[in-house]
Amino acid sequence: MFCGCDFSGEQENANDDDDDVAPPPAACSCTPRSVVCSIELLESLQLFAIGYNEYRRMKRAANLGSNERLLKRANSSLFSIATLLDNSIEEGNAGEGVEQLASLNCVQVGRCSGVDNNDCPPDEESPDDGYYVGCSEDSEEANSMSMAAVGGRINGDSRTAVVFEAAEKHFDRHNKFHKERPARILSVRDYLSKSTTSSSVEKTIFERCHDISVENGTTMCLEEEDYLRVHLPGYMQILNRTSCCCNDRLDDEAEQYKSIYLTNDTVEMAKIAASSLCRLVFDVVRDKYDNGFAVIRPPGHHAEPGYAGGYCFINNVAVAASYAIERLPVRKVLIVDWDVHHGNGTQKAFLDDPNVLYFSIHRFDNGNFFPFSKDAGPRIVGNGDGEGHNINVGWNDKRMGDDEYLVVFEKLLMPIATEFDPDLVLVSAGFDAAKGDMGDCNVSPECFSRLTRQLKTLAGGKVVCALEGGYVRSILCKCVESVVLALLDGASDDKYKDETKSFYKNLGDKEMLDCIDSSAAKSIRETMTVHSQYWQCLKKSCK
Repeated sequence: MFCGCDFSGEQENANDDDDDVAPPPAACSCTPRSVVCSIELLESLQLFAIGYNEYRRMKRAANLGSNERLLKRANSSLFSIATLLDNSIEEGNAGEGVEQLASLNCVQVGRCSGVDNNDCPPDEESPDDGYYVGCSEDSEEANSMSMAAVGGRINGDSRTAVVFEAAEKHFDRHNKFHKERPARILSVRDYLSKSTTSSSVEKTIFERCHDISVENGTTMCLEEEDYLRVHLPGYMQILNRTSCCCNDRLDDEAEQYKSIYLTNDTVEMAKIAASSLCRLVFDVVRDKYDNGFAVIRPPGHHAEPGYAGGYCFINNVAVAASYAIERLPVRKVLIVDWDVHHGNGTQKAFLDDPNVLYFSIHRFDNGNFFPFSKDAGPRIVGNGDGEGHNINVGWNDKRMGDDEYLVVFEKLLMPIATEFDPDLVLVSAGFDAAKGDMGDCNVSPECFSRLTRQLKTLAGGKVVCALEGGYVRSILCKCVESVVLALLDGASDDKYKDETKSFYKNLGDKEMLDCIDSSAAKSIRETMTVHSQYWQCLKKSCK
């Protein structure tokens, strides 16, 4: 893991003339992979120094100019450098991490619009300029490969569809290391394209799925009213206007929200992500596929009806749920949000809707964990007809892992979901609660797989997942792999039954809440008590 040293302070005798950063070493995006992967530690440190010097330059500028915007960029830059190193060290592949750093450090402020910007002064960005993630020849080749469905299912597989939207025109123009960037999606796609479950299975996981990303060369386009079922008209107008704003105006607009960055193409990319998810939902509900996973960005569950935040602009899952109820033969939708952060936007969209059951498991810390709202607590149950249909299980401590999540499902989610009897299950599948990611929880990829198998017993197996968080790519890839394998598994019902029998056998005569973290047990009991008046399945257990 990253050493955790604090570089936030300036060294006493630091040379203030280090603005002229040394050029990247020879191992850049044009260097053959075999050479890059043999780079020694000294060159690795040189690459880190390039990123760190950039961090220090931004930090100093922030301090001198009291510019909060620059200070945020500086801190984000250092975190992202650490994440890059973590991604490779977690897998024991330092060479690959070095290659990533080399590629990223070769990227400069972009004359990246494809037009001739030679007339621009050296220190002035054109309206189309911005940072792009550096791509080696290998990654460009991966990006261009055909992603059409190849019909590689093996016997016993479910008809699982996947869709990938990397939103490559949406990026942080000021921080090329930003943890929420297109590389998240491209890494998952590349990983699934190479991963097999065993030596006896010749097909990769990707080949066993039906990819609808580029099917017929198009994606379904939603109408404006599809967004307006979730988002306010004024908010959508503000978003739509960003397509023609200059860079300074984009920055000013982004600062109105928490943890947001913008390009002129951001909103178009967000709409493509939401449309792709709705297309997947359409195909699953219409029985073209059994289930699916939308590996898309930008994420959505923090986007409120009139407010962006947490890297989210359009609430993908909320739009898809409303779309399904309005346009498809769907009466009731269960939304399960296991991202480590509370989906404040999804909650607000459906507080008074009895046809949508929103269930969130997240870090709460008594309102002191992002998005820093007391409304993420267990007593926010919904309003009017929707009362009892908003369920929050908020952890008030770190390190919650497999046992705590499995008990939440067994004691709370599955009984209520069975009673609710949804026609469709949507999962806000964030993986920042995974062990080693930023959420300080300890959930394993296999646990996410088990949770998915449980959800497949609902709604006739019509389960559609949409990526939310998850920022350490080596961990993200494994978590998505586990969930996709559970979706593919045609025998998952039998596995779920076996896992349940084993779970209760190991439990013996003990009360399951006594076998997990005491803080977690307290959170679960509080939510059960609050909702016992709304659900028959909880009345006995809470007496």
